[in-house]
Amino acid sequence: MTGKCSPRHAAAILAGVLVACDPAAERVPSGPDVSSSYIAAEDGTRLAADVYLPAENHDPPYPALLTLTRYRRGLEDPETGERINTLSDLDRHFLAHGYALVKVDARGSGASFGTRPVEYGRREVLDAYDVVDWVVAREWSDGAVGAYGTSYTGTTAELLAAVNHPAVRAVIPGWSDFDAYPSPIRPYGLLARGFIETWGDLVGQMDDNDVEAMGAGVARVDEDQDGSLLASAVAEHAANPDVFRAVLATEYRDDVVGGDQTWAEIGPIHWRAEIEASGVPMLVLVSWMDAGTADGTLLRFRHFSNPQKVLILASTHGGGYSASPYSVSVAPLPPQPSVDEQMEMRRLFFDHHLRGADNGVDEWPAMRFFNLGEEAYHDTEVWPPPGTTTTTFHMDSEGRLTGDSEAVTAGSDGYTVDPDVTTGPDNRWAAQMGTPILNLDDRADMDARMLTYTTDPLESDLQIAGYPVITLNLASDRDDGALFVYLEDVDPEGRSRYVTEGGLRLIHRQTVPNPYFEGEEPYHSFARADGEPMLAGEAVTLSFRLWPIAALIRAGHRIRVAIAGADAGMFDPVPADGDATLTVYRGGADASRIELPVVEGGLGGGSQ
Repeated sequence: MTGKCSPRHAAAILAGVLVACDPAAERVPSGPDVSSSYIAAEDGTRLAADVYLPAENHDPPYPALLTLTRYRRGLEDPETGERINTLSDLDRHFLAHGYALVKVDARGSGASFGTRPVEYGRREVLDAYDVVDWVVAREWSDGAVGAYGTSYTGTTAELLAAVNHPAVRAVIPGWSDFDAYPSPIRPYGLLARGFIETWGDLVGQMDDNDVEAMGAGVARVDEDQDGSLLASAVAEHAANPDVFRAVLATEYRDDVVGGDQTWAEIGPIHWRAEIEASGVPMLVLVSWMDAGTADGTLLRFRHFSNPQKVLILASTHGGGYSASPYSVSVAPLPPQPSVDEQMEMRRLFFDHHLRGADNGVDEWPAMRFFNLGEEAYHDTEVWPPPGTTTTTFHMDSEGRLTGDSEAVTAGSDGYTVDPDVTTGPDNRWAAQMGTPILNLDDRADMDARMLTYTTDPLESDLQIAGYPVITLNLASDRDDGALFVYLEDVDPEGRSRYVTEGGLRLIHRQTVPNPYFEGEEPYHSFARADGEPMLAGEAVTLSFRLWPIAALIRAGHRIRVAIAGADAGMFDPVPADGDATLTVYRGGADASRIELPVVEGGLGGGSQ
């Protein structure tokens, strides 16, 4: 399932609607009755909102669940003007259990008025307070409000906590953007064109209400019988910046993007004080394999004081498919837990916090995480798990990776960057557009085109849980470059599986104290003042984290570190011509090495 969806289905997946890329699914039967109207924000901007009420077997008043989206809250047939049912199975699950749903187009998108100078902008975040005020004033409302979503709407669900409205009782961010610059805007300080250009084009078509491209129009509100209000709203969207061009123009994290905001001011990391002050409980769903979303989840879990329950899957973006390279190969497989189980988990969480149900949610573990390789779940109250220490492996001659630093043969290994090395079209970054994650279970062909270091077969199981840290004593013949590092598991038959990855644009190699979270290093600011060109041929020592992971490497397997200078098809090459030679130095005080977070004695038996 590597074919592209239609633009409308891409939009649906981004909005958290888990549907197949099947043309037969282009039109679905009409859904529950919906009423649609405008909500006035504090500055007078009109925001389009849809309200769905539960079936007649549920008596009012109802708790309300919000979805705050820039992906269009609802659609209509461009020829007949009739509503198209866009409710997801999750939406229907909540309606069936007595929740009212309120779906709102963010300012500058959908049928809402206004402009959006930047994604997750300050004014957009604060609009949520006015939306909640409006909701709790409805005669059907019982005064309790929550929010949920996936991807963009997962982030806005968390940001709802930042407005500190007393009616907000709980939120469920799913696969969300915690700090937008490193994930997904400019991972590693590079340009993930394969994702951001596609996404930018798509949301631009949405904001323009491009019916021809999208296959459907954004739904009008009920009072807008002739479409004049929608036309006026869409006309205001013309002032929205082109997202991809804005990303191209802002290389550094402290560059101003729009509305006087920098990338550093985008996302929940910037709103930490407000989110913590709210005390709003969160249920967080995320995947080890999905962009950098697990990183944000662990930072929030370790440093935000809000009550949290966390489920870390090995899934695609949105939880629709499994993404573990130990079980998934060329075709997608169902996720663990199932989509139905994920839905019910969300419903129980809201029942507890919005309705006061004594249903055991308080007894859930603080975190349940999937352990790759074992293909099982484990529970923990802290991260990293108890007993986690650091095990270091050093780069050695002839492509060896050794735990004995004294045995390393000093020297160097040259690598001419292969510009066609790739993680393929179905990787952790492409998954942000709703595609499955595939073909990471046999990396032999790519390994042969990278600089690799591999251990001897392990004598006993090795349990990784946390952030691997790579340190390289490295030189380049260019003043800038891209660096990608992959951690792999090589089985006794020689098959290498992707475990996790990390990367860095070489001008961002300087490390600085982490201004947000103590103990979360090495940290790179990606700030303009900290950027520094390489001196051709001069060795530097650089360190960075790989994305966090939990993985069991079995006895008899080998650990491999694979180094590349490109991920073709996803990241723009640096330098632009893709031509560079890297030199990795071994041995000495600044020895090239990888530090693995290892749980001594393992995690014990897991569960499905």
